[in-house]
Amino acid sequence: MILETYKVIAEEKLVELAAKFNITPEEIKRLNPNTRFFKAFFGPEYVAALQDIQVPVREIVIKELKKEEREEVDTEFIKSLRFDQEARYRCEQTVITKINGILNNHADTKREFIVKKQNTEKGLFVSVKMVDNIIEAYQKPLEEAIKLVCEIDKVKCDVIVSVNKHTGKIEQVLNHKQIVEKWIDLKEDLRERYAFLRVEESKHKFDEFILLSENQLRKESNLINDLSSKLFFDVFFDRYLVTKDILKPYIRKYYSQLFDGYETSLEFRQDILSESPTTVELRKISEMDRSKLDNDFLQRKYNEKFKPMIKYQFSKFNFSVRERVTINTADNWIEQSEITIIEEVKNNIQVLITYKLTKIE
Repeated sequence: MILETYKVIAEEKLVELAAKFNITPEEIKRLNPNTRFFKAFFGPEYVAALQDIQVPVREIVIKELKKEEREEVDTEFIKSLRFDQEARYRCEQTVITKINGILNNHADTKREFIVKKQNTEKGLFVSVKMVDNIIEAYQKPLEEAIKLVCEIDKVKCDVIVSVNKHTGKIEQVLNHKQIVEKWIDLKEDLRERYAFLRVEESKHKFDEFILLSENQLRKESNLINDLSSKLFFDVFFDRYLVTKDILKPYIRKYYSQLFDGYETSLEFRQDILSESPTTVELRKISEMDRSKLDNDFLQRKYNEKFKPMIKYQFSKFNFSVRERVTINTADNWIEQSEITIIEEVKNNIQVLITYKLTKIE
């Protein structure tokens, strides 16, 4: 069973919450032994507000049409786009995990994207196509999983999107149905290629991986969220695309690599390092509001996942992001960006991500 985190904002009836995810109230309780429940006198049982609970990922079912019957969306409008501006980017990323200050594992990623833009009366539209995707993980057991991820990313990262006129973020994926078509074909191919699997655990993990990818691709909002979690899309799609007012502080969500996608909101301040008539260089530094951290959840997850290996008790959770970016303000392109992301339980375990994006054409 693949799980996701569901935020209980206001009190919810346990029966109704369970029905949302097609499971029983007893299963909700089994999956969340530390969740707070309460029962009104002679009334229904409720899940208390302001909690994160674990629930099964909801499978999104969409009828799989034959190729010749699949409906096209906005085909004529997409064909009318000429994309009169074009750039090519290369991105290099290194992810390092340290335990007790000692290197545990690391992975290197190199990607190349072709990006095209066009401003129209309807707003800004951008085409992004990933043309190279090289991942090297220095752990042999991960090689097969990495190959699968690369194949699926190739489908995801071939998009035509509309851009929000206020935020510069992705608003819609115009070719979403075409992406779903490609996914259907790839999924069938993957099932044929991995039909040899006989070990039940391996078959189960493969099926879970396919289901997770299905949920990311099938629903447009999920695809947008998944793309936005990738550093290239997060960095490229920003306010500079749609406004000259780019210095406002802002809040951005990040998802933990250590603690099952735990959501952290970071506040960013921006400073100008240098500027010219056509460029500006910015420094962006994050600050975390520690009062909003769920330390009980973090400590519980640490004790379950890491303490048996690390031995030391939970200390302090930190999450920080620093970015240095150069923007071409005449043509609205990012020329270069360097990012450092650090997530850690202080002195115990750390994930360090270094990322460099460069416009090469």
